[in-house]
Amino acid sequence: MSEEFAKFVVTNEIKFKYAKGMRDITGKEIHIYHEIFFFIGGDAEFISEQGSTKLSPFTTIIVPKNTFHCFIVHGEEKDYCRCVLNFENVSNVEEIINEKLKNIFITKDKTIELLFLQMREIHSLPLSQTEKEILLKSYFSQLIVFLKGQEEPAFEIPVNPVTEKAITYINQNIGKQLTVQQIAKAQHISESYLAHIFKKDMHIPIYKYILEKRIFLADKKIKCNIPATQAAIECGFQDYSGFYKHYKKIFGMPPTGMRH
Repeated sequence: MSEEFAKFVVTNEIKFKYAKGMRDITGKEIHIYHEIFFFIGGDAEFISEQGSTKLSPFTTIIVPKNTFHCFIVHGEEKDYCRCVLNFENVSNVEEIINEKLKNIFITKDKTIELLFLQMREIHSLPLSQTEKEILLKSYFSQLIVFLKGQEEPAFEIPVNPVTEKAITYINQNIGKQLTVQQIAKAQHISESYLAHIFKKDMHIPIYKYILEKRIFLADKKIKCNIPATQAAIECGFQDYSGFYKHYKKIFGMPPTGMRH
């Protein structure tokens, strides 16, 4: 059996994980931090609103915060090997982060590969925690500066036009009363056909996709000091108790707690 592990190097701004085997987080299609994912090995696929890509070794995926995505492992979970960087703003490179991390994009480059392989070794070096944090910040900063000049290639398999139009409709009407029937009617197709195509493309039911979009949009508003009750209404929730329950389930704390 293959060795399974999870090794971390963490600063007050950056979390780096090198892992093989079982994932510690599944079902989280949207999150409040940026992610740079470096795939090393296994049989896996990346899914997003733009399309899907079967992952090959040493592929890097940049996922901005509050962006729908998921990783599907088709092979043995124990063979799934990757490095992951999670962060929001990092001092000295905030401008580049805000400029470059707007859209999901996928790349494969020897310079990026080398930087991740160097980050992978930090945890085993005979250094103090402070020295490891300094080294991680150095490699991270080099990576962000290098990514600034990278082109954004197209996805291997674009989403079905039905899904693409549904996502556009949802984004345009997320604050309104929104049903699968309305979305299907806008395309002159049946609800069942829309639900089938959407789930096939996105690996998530359309109603759950709408719910998560609304929750994360509301969270963004709350962080801008909009009262939670008002944010819930503006994001299409008909009653606050339902919003409260779903928010707490996703974030692990009530909306008011998240603001602090």
